[in-house]
Amino acid sequence: MKHARKVLVILILLVTPLLLSGILSNVASEAKILPLQSPTKVNALSYEVHDPIWILNDTAFDDMASAEGWAGDGSPDTPYIIEGYNITSDLTCVMVQHVTVSFEIRDCYITNIVPWTSYGIGIIDAPDVSIVDTTIETVHLGMELEQIDSLSVTGCTFTDIEDESIYVNHCDGSIINDCIIYDSYGTGIGLHEANNTMISNCNISSLEFGSGIYVYNSHFVTVFQNEIYECEYSGVWAFSSPYLTVEDNIIHDNWFYFGPMCGVHLYGSPHASIVGNSIYDNARNGIYVELSDWAYIFDNQIYGNSDHGIDVIFSNNGTIMQNNIHGNGWWPVIINALCGIYLGPSQDWMISDNEIWNNTPNGISMEGAERIQISANHIFNNTDTGVYGDDDGGGMVIIVGFSEPVLPNIGDEVLLISENIIHNNGITGIDLNGYDECLIVNNEIYNHTDHGIDFYGDGNQVLGNEVYNCETGIGSYECYNNTFSENIVYDCLGGIYIVNIGSNITDNIVFDNEYGIYMDNSGNCSIYGNDVGWNDVNAFERDTFPNGPLLWYNDETGIGNWWHDYNYTGYYNISSDTGDENLDLYPSCSLNLTQAASIEYEILETGNVIEWDAYALNPSHYEVFVDGESVLIEDWDGGNIEYDADGLSHGTHTVEVTIYHVSGHSMDNDTMADVEDLTPPSDIDGPSLIEITVGDDVSAQFSSEDPSGISWAVNDTVNFGISSTGLLSSLTDLSIGNYVVRITVTDPYGHSTTLDVTVSVNAPPGLPQELILAIGAGGAIVLLIVGAIVYKTKRG
Repeated sequence: MKHARKVLVILILLVTPLLLSGILSNVASEAKILPLQSPTKVNALSYEVHDPIWILNDTAFDDMASAEGWAGDGSPDTPYIIEGYNITSDLTCVMVQHVTVSFEIRDCYITNIVPWTSYGIGIIDAPDVSIVDTTIETVHLGMELEQIDSLSVTGCTFTDIEDESIYVNHCDGSIINDCIIYDSYGTGIGLHEANNTMISNCNISSLEFGSGIYVYNSHFVTVFQNEIYECEYSGVWAFSSPYLTVEDNIIHDNWFYFGPMCGVHLYGSPHASIVGNSIYDNARNGIYVELSDWAYIFDNQIYGNSDHGIDVIFSNNGTIMQNNIHGNGWWPVIINALCGIYLGPSQDWMISDNEIWNNTPNGISMEGAERIQISANHIFNNTDTGVYGDDDGGGMVIIVGFSEPVLPNIGDEVLLISENIIHNNGITGIDLNGYDECLIVNNEIYNHTDHGIDFYGDGNQVLGNEVYNCETGIGSYECYNNTFSENIVYDCLGGIYIVNIGSNITDNIVFDNEYGIYMDNSGNCSIYGNDVGWNDVNAFERDTFPNGPLLWYNDETGIGNWWHDYNYTGYYNISSDTGDENLDLYPSCSLNLTQAASIEYEILETGNVIEWDAYALNPSHYEVFVDGESVLIEDWDGGNIEYDADGLSHGTHTVEVTIYHVSGHSMDNDTMADVEDLTPPSDIDGPSLIEITVGDDVSAQFSSEDPSGISWAVNDTVNFGISSTGLLSSLTDLSIGNYVVRITVTDPYGHSTTLDVTVSVNAPPGLPQELILAIGAGGAIVLLIVGAIVYKTKRG
């Protein structure tokens, strides 16, 4: 029989690549690298050959320890050491039962003569056991470990095991670390009622008919930093085991069992935490959750699994957060719709902050799931739909062992889909069938070949979404009493397409579509407060119910809709298939701008304001141009616009404003500003008297202002010059005396201001006044030096 099963597996392995040809796309591996050894077999010739060891009580243990010379005394601090044996037998190779001593089995090699005839190690009812660096191969069951108070299995290797490699029963607080299990047939590690067990840094692979790790009725088990792959059943399978932690493992390529196969499988195991794992290329699911409430799935890489990335059924109050889920669902449909995340009949789940992409066919699928919150996810490039839901209306509550009371966490809404970015999925962004009382709010949805939002259901609210570049932006079919409000819909064939009775379509912004709002086979709907413009057809009715007309206004408040092409004359006509036009009795215009009056002012005057009468229900910003140059860009509140035109130069200027609607559409208007410069430059600021000593140069700074600019001049251009910046300088050597210089500053329009400046040139200091006889014309000095010649004679 075993031979036949092996042949079947080989046949499947040969045929499957042909079936998958062209279907399975390459997905980049994001697996973590763990410090695990590659599986290796051990050379049994290095061990001491020994007969099977059977110890059934303390006396037998003490006798054998004495006879064999085992180290230790059986106390917890110095346990007996059994080491270095090669035990090859068709009996159980090591059996220890009902002892109170502590012992360690170390560096042994254990196998059967005839394959799979007996157990490798069986230990039942002992206080303190360690099994270290031991190799077990070709036995029926590797280790059977039961009722051990303190158990540690470290660094052991298992291969060619017919049943479980490590079976742990009623051993709380056990540690299984650094073990290698490969090329075997049963489960790698099986825990049965073994609470608080830690399994870490193990490498478990190539198990033909078992799971990597199977946890049964064991609480608070931790599976940490293992690599588990190529196991016939699930990588980790937990049955009725609450508070399981699966963290930082690599779980991949577990194949070919035709049940709920997966990387991590939870059944009746509430409060599980699956955190930080790489789970990929498994068949069928990355993570499968059934009858397991309060699951927490966080920060995992989940990709390339043949059915679902995450599959949830009959489980409540779970969280799926910050996972990267992609490339799942490539296998043909087996049971339910494939996708990145699947929720069957379940309640109160939070799906938040995930990257969900490139799954087939849907990013998220729901069937009968209720009170689900889907928020802040990035959902894109899935082959069909971003978020898909199908509900027959039969909501269910499932209560199983370990369940806690279901506490709604999103109010009364059956679904809350909020603040997601959903784009470039093959057909539709959000597609809901049969879901009532849902809230779809503040999502950005774009680039779909069919609908952005498409639903069949009653009492739903579609609020504040931005939907664009889809065939139909928002579509609702054959349902009642829905609300569509404050959405922005553009660049679609049909902006908002409604087949409803008793629904409200209010306060939406709908532009640049072929049809803005299309009401088809609808009645008793109110349509008002919408800003509808720049569509090929702004509004259209088809097959309206005669006994339930559509109202394109609110008669109580006197509010209709805003239309880009309304001319402020009469009512606004709504087109129809019959030619009988309905009316908006209170229409307004989406965007309006009125000519501003021109202004004139003297260049130094202030308070010169240009005001335009402007209006938009949904404004964006405005821009002001002066003579074609942009001078101001401001956010716009939708009211009148004022521009402070002070400071323009002399002349006639064109002042233009362009106002923008949130759609990007705009209007512009210009007016004239005539500015005259009639005022001379300001008084010249600088010294009126400059004193220098003969031989020095004149250098003095003067200043004046005029909004049109100024030029400088002096009347005495022989002796003085003045720069364009008002620096007065002497051009010649000035003689002693006074010079009067007139400085003139002039604006471009002939207005001028003058200042007379006296330049006084003085004699050098210390020269006697009586030596100065005359001052010639032009300041030349004539000196008559009267002196006495003093002779000094020598006596001779």
